[in-house]
Amino acid sequence: MQQSQAYFDENVGIKAPDARTLIVHLENPCSYFLELAGFITFVPMHRPSIASQMVLDQRSGLWTLDPLWTRPDRVIGNGPYVLERRRFKRDILLTANPQYWNPSAMGNQSILMQIVGDPGAAMLAYRRGEVDWLPDIPTASPLAADLMRQQREGLRKDVHLTAGAGTYFYNFNCAPTFLDGSKNPLHDARVRQALSLAIDRQTLVERVTRGFQPIARTFVPPGALPGYEPPVDALLATTDLADNLKRARKLLDEAGYPNGRGLTGLSILYNTEGAHAAIAQQVKNHWEQALGVSVNLMGVEKSQFGQRLRSHDFAISRAAWFGDYRDATTFLDKFLSDNGNNDARYHNPRFDELMQQAARELDTNKRLRILEQAERLMLSEQPIAPIYHYTIMSVHDPEKVSGITLNAWNYRRLEWVKVNR
Repeated sequence: MQQSQAYFDENVGIKAPDARTLIVHLENPCSYFLELAGFITFVPMHRPSIASQMVLDQRSGLWTLDPLWTRPDRVIGNGPYVLERRRFKRDILLTANPQYWNPSAMGNQSILMQIVGDPGAAMLAYRRGEVDWLPDIPTASPLAADLMRQQREGLRKDVHLTAGAGTYFYNFNCAPTFLDGSKNPLHDARVRQALSLAIDRQTLVERVTRGFQPIARTFVPPGALPGYEPPVDALLATTDLADNLKRARKLLDEAGYPNGRGLTGLSILYNTEGAHAAIAQQVKNHWEQALGVSVNLMGVEKSQFGQRLRSHDFAISRAAWFGDYRDATTFLDKFLSDNGNNDARYHNPRFDELMQQAARELDTNKRLRILEQAERLMLSEQPIAPIYHYTIMSVHDPEKVSGITLNAWNYRRLEWVKVNR
């Protein structure tokens, strides 16, 4: 936005000439600005109400929101529902907002969200008629596999599987050295390419995750963005595992590690929740059996995992990325050299240049082609090994529950949902 540096002087490129008009002047062209304007980060809030809940943090000296701001009597919003009740680890009750601008669109006057940690228990509640909709079945769970089997056999018609706008992948630490100063073999793109080629993605999704996920050869999920065609780099152009392993061994040999000899320091960092441990074990097996390298597994609890990821204290780490808005930059920006989400520490001035060029391009078609070129360049160097693209599984009977919008971004317009009892 124009003059963003002048924010504290209230001299910025944002004007409200009347109660129903907002004018934003941008420093540079942004073809996806309207998409951003609908993103949750830009939802307008009542400033005096927010200001009334600000408190001074005595340790940092900064103003921050009072930790109690999420209580039902204090939370601030402007959507179709208000928070009526929240019981920790039990349920959340939403009721219709009497101030909402479009009350005629409301499908229900109240929505009760039951918090159930176990997928099996959630399914039991659904069978009993205690809940109408299960929006997020973990696709790596045995329950998901059983539900899809029943659907294929014609035993049920209420299981819905949607391609998700997210990718599961492994980060390769691309820095010349590890934190302890030792040489990092993953700094050599050929080592990263070899490891990525040696992952048997098809076996992994069929036998480990079992969530019917499509294997990933790109970072941006295919079909997630209108007009954008994620480029499959020549490295992963074939799914022929035998051919991929042959090329992987050749790359390691060229990098100075014939038959994997001398390639040390490889470890996979992952948090122990979910299927991450099983995936890591499978990938370890692939690499050790196919390439002759030794790989250590480092499973840690979630908070420690995040801490080590932020400090780049890893060789290889499990990772996932979901797009926030419908533009390729929501995926590709993370690989910019100075991006805070660049966990792989990938650095390529040409990639940065292409992203900057795309940001300046006014022609939408040309801009998309530049972004595709940037993704192809990044994939050719494999700072990450894309493994699979996410799927979203939900359960609801469309004859009983209508208005649910199934989409790759898992956006849910609750005011459109209607229960027919």
